[in-house]
Amino acid sequence: MWAEKPPFSQADRASRPGAGLLVSTLFQMLIVVCACLSAAPGAAWAQVSQGAGGPLRVCIVHSYHPDYGWTQQINKGVYEALAGLNISYSVLYLDAKRQHELQRLQQAGREMARTIAGMEPDAVVAADDAVQEYVVSPHLKGGITPQVIFCGVNAPPERYGYPAANVSGVRERFHFREGVALAKRILPQATNIAYLFDASETSLFLRQDMARDVAEGGPYALVQQSLNCAVTYQQWQRRVLDLQAQADVLGLALYHSLKDEQTGRAVPAAEVAEWTHSVNTKPTLGFADFSVDHHVLCGVLESGYEQGFLAGQMVREVLVGRIAAGALPMRVNESGIVMLNLKTAESLGLDIPYDVIEAAAVVVH
Repeated sequence: MWAEKPPFSQADRASRPGAGLLVSTLFQMLIVVCACLSAAPGAAWAQVSQGAGGPLRVCIVHSYHPDYGWTQQINKGVYEALAGLNISYSVLYLDAKRQHELQRLQQAGREMARTIAGMEPDAVVAADDAVQEYVVSPHLKGGITPQVIFCGVNAPPERYGYPAANVSGVRERFHFREGVALAKRILPQATNIAYLFDASETSLFLRQDMARDVAEGGPYALVQQSLNCAVTYQQWQRRVLDLQAQADVLGLALYHSLKDEQTGRAVPAAEVAEWTHSVNTKPTLGFADFSVDHHVLCGVLESGYEQGFLAGQMVREVLVGRIAAGALPMRVNESGIVMLNLKTAESLGLDIPYDVIEAAAVVVH
């Protein structure tokens, strides 16, 4: 169940960030009843942790599946932040993007919580909103153990009752304002942008974040032409085609939970991206690191690696400093990655200013 080292070597990390992950079966662990919260959770956690011996045990719990690039990058960030410590790892997956039926998620959440209790980890990294909704908030929050550090959370933390005595972590924000400003810098003649989202709960939280940002910071550099939400792959296709005559720029936010209307299957994001690229004639703006591989023209990208690394830093404080997670202030990602795709620019007949290319951290040729 526990791997004495990260599931891949230091040399492998850059090329295979998600290879060889240890996937634990949800139904093979004994139930261990967690201790009740005491009046002084920080002191209680310090006392518990002082008695631990051997490798420290860290369980990484993902909302999504092991092949998802975002998930892999979070793993990489956690491992890098905790490098040098004697740690055994285990990694669990809720698979909520591909199997998001409510009853199934509730049952899987209960089983995953029992699995974690049986493992008795020193710390849990809980990634993205589904794990908070179905595992941490209803089953792990509020005890002395385990100590939980979340990351990739888009919803307001109070939705899950965070921070709690044994829970803190890293909020996720998309760099909408900065990305739109970049698009305007590249396309000075553009006046508006149409955003496309899938119908996932994460997309809802992101749209709410965008609305708050505009309300607090004023309008973006491009006027919002429309905000489009698709449940099915076919709805996405129709909106992309319709927007060719309506918008100057397409903002491709999330498209990872689209279902095919005929078969009901979850359409892989890469397949959605390939189709979109094949018919689209408009400049595209991305917001997350998967955009690098999906022909998107440009973006100031949110990084799964940064989410994992910041969470790993907080886990290090919990493990080394014997600090209760709830005593740590919540954090938010800050470092957007400027990305340009010169191959896509060429296909659109666009010339990217040299100073913009020079400032980009990721340039796709």
